[in-house]
Amino acid sequence: MSSRDTPCRLEIGERLIHLSNDRVTVTFDVERGCVSLAGLDSHTSYLSRGHIQIEADGITYDSGKMVLKSVNSIDFRGKRGSGKAMVLRLEDTDRNVEVHVRVGVTKGQYGFSIMTQLKNRSEEEMRIRTIVPLAVDVTNESRLFTGRSADEVRYFRNGFHSWELTQARRVEPGENLSHDFTVIHNTRTSASIVLGFVTMTSALCTISLTGSEGDAERLSRVAAVCAMESVPLTPKASLMSEELLVLAGDNPHALLSEYVEVTADRMRAVPWKHVPTGWCSWYFYYTMPDEVEVLENVRFLSERFPQVEWIQLDDGYQQAVGDWEHNERFAKGLAALVEQVKKYGFKAGVWTAPFIASQHSEVFKSHPEWFIRDSSGQPIEVGQNPLWLGAYYALDLTNPDVVDFVKSLFSGLRDCGFEYFKIDFLYHATQAGIRHDPTKTGAQALRIGLQAVREAVGDALILGCGAPLGPSIGMANVMRIGTDIGTNWRYDWGGGVYACAINTMTRAPLHRKWWINDPDCILVRQDDNDLTLDEVRLWLTIVALSGGSIIMSDRMMEVSEERLRLVDRLLPPYGRGAVAIDAFTNEEPRVFALKIDVAHGSWAVVAAVNLSERDVDISFTLDSVGLSEPVPYHVFEFWTETYEGTFEGAVQVRGLSPHTCRLFAIRPETETPSLLSTSMHFTQGAVEIRECVWDSQKNELAMTLARDCRHNERVFIVFSPRWKPREALVGGDTAGMKCVAPEVIAIEGRFRDGQEIVVKFERKE
Repeated sequence: MSSRDTPCRLEIGERLIHLSNDRVTVTFDVERGCVSLAGLDSHTSYLSRGHIQIEADGITYDSGKMVLKSVNSIDFRGKRGSGKAMVLRLEDTDRNVEVHVRVGVTKGQYGFSIMTQLKNRSEEEMRIRTIVPLAVDVTNESRLFTGRSADEVRYFRNGFHSWELTQARRVEPGENLSHDFTVIHNTRTSASIVLGFVTMTSALCTISLTGSEGDAERLSRVAAVCAMESVPLTPKASLMSEELLVLAGDNPHALLSEYVEVTADRMRAVPWKHVPTGWCSWYFYYTMPDEVEVLENVRFLSERFPQVEWIQLDDGYQQAVGDWEHNERFAKGLAALVEQVKKYGFKAGVWTAPFIASQHSEVFKSHPEWFIRDSSGQPIEVGQNPLWLGAYYALDLTNPDVVDFVKSLFSGLRDCGFEYFKIDFLYHATQAGIRHDPTKTGAQALRIGLQAVREAVGDALILGCGAPLGPSIGMANVMRIGTDIGTNWRYDWGGGVYACAINTMTRAPLHRKWWINDPDCILVRQDDNDLTLDEVRLWLTIVALSGGSIIMSDRMMEVSEERLRLVDRLLPPYGRGAVAIDAFTNEEPRVFALKIDVAHGSWAVVAAVNLSERDVDISFTLDSVGLSEPVPYHVFEFWTETYEGTFEGAVQVRGLSPHTCRLFAIRPETETPSLLSTSMHFTQGAVEIRECVWDSQKNELAMTLARDCRHNERVFIVFSPRWKPREALVGGDTAGMKCVAPEVIAIEGRFRDGQEIVVKFERKE
């Protein structure tokens, strides 16, 4: 019987209980009350001495000090296969609490899941601060196979909400927090552990890593924490943690992908069917859009970019944040605006910040009881925004009247004809404070609000922004995964290309699994823009490779045709996203790689990115970007249309300047002439070329085009010294061939969809 056929099994001994699948064994030490994870042969120990902790007001319950009363097993089958779980019933020595720990393994998975239920067996109400389904004290006796060294170990820090920076970091002395999940990675050995919550509906979850002062033994503790916010637990009642998944191995990308997919299943993720494209009013008009200007952009877009889908009205149309009726700049009303947008062939979207209200809003003045309050009963100020002229406050979504208000708002906007709803500043719904329903956590309050929006808009598109990521899964179709872009490289408050680029690369694994990723808008204007052309290209490259939303946000009528042509090269989105291959090693990822597999070939499109302030050398192996054939590879740079030559094994980029990137097509060398690149689309052949066939009888390379071009574009062909190009035809007519490098030619023309390019070759003797 092969290991793949080995059933999951439970072995119960007096001192040790073993739960195993065909990959790993999870062991519960009855005497010590702790969990360990090892390879099936027990030669590899992934983690040991993991324990469960529950912190109530004034007392901490630890599995190491509890008594095992019983063990049960459960067989299960889900979307990701069959498995077995053991349920451990533990009892505190004073018998005030009972803890049930469910540990599960699934066939084929390098790890286990764990969740904890607390039962209050006392006669008094308890208040629970945190439930920790797994904590590991990293000592000589209990350790992680990733090691502890500050020099070697990195942890992947996922920010709490959309705008928080997400990147690999060193473990620093004190507490290091990652929200929802983390990857602990050894940069020398590649040993990696993923710890991530696969349910996040009832508690805000973090992975806490504690660092000591010494570099050699820096990592001293890892704990997966569910914040229960001191919710009351009445006598005989129970409280459940979220479910944690622990995976281990030497491929952090595969482990994280597994975690993301399991979470998508468990949280019932709802990605959108098409990657959104369109225009947004925000980054030119900010809080001062008006219907005349919006429609001027719509008219222009209908002629220049008719293929995009959405027109999104952003902040500034409303009376105030919290009062969502239109103001005097939209005198004809929102329904009339939507009608005009549709007349030009687009669909309409609208921005709201539905869970907050400005101090100037009527809803705040009239209903102070609708807001999260402090201990004195006053609404809690959650932020200041100069564009809104002051403070704003968080609505209490556990109040039924507030839920009715939210539903009414979105039902009204849906009746106006909007089909896309950008909902912003969502994390404020989780603000700590006194709520109408004291038994609800911040995560539960947020989910109540999101569910109200979904019920009101039906199957329309919801774009989350400023959102806690985990609790938003299953509610948002599209999610902003970075901060605001702006027209600057880096802002003091965290926005700009720098932070957006990092988050777009590091959160790329979430795309098309938890939702469609929204990197934020592309800005290509030549005026009133502090970004250099290199910085603009860098941002466009990362957005394009991410596979996420492509939304313009300039005053489009003023953008030069040269800059508009940059947008042409991104549309349509390829859909599939790239991988930042060094995301678990570098705080500023440098290699963002997209593997292309289409009917007429396989290649990689790879960005070498320098986000730093100095020149850098970048090197990556071909195998790391998905190219494993043992042949030389042609490398062509897209933006400069430069042939870089052939490389074997690895690609080296020397002296890449600060704030720049290079976008390469990397294709295997072939015996016969082949497509190398095009100037039309960043994939360099996947979207704009429908077919590419070599005719060995005629010695002809024939390509069928899949797009209309507004300007002359170029198709690049590469061939070995054994071949000589003889003639090129475009649509049956003779076309010019330009030699751009030894054995590389360019065919130029204003191509049309369905047109055929044929290049005839002769073999040299």
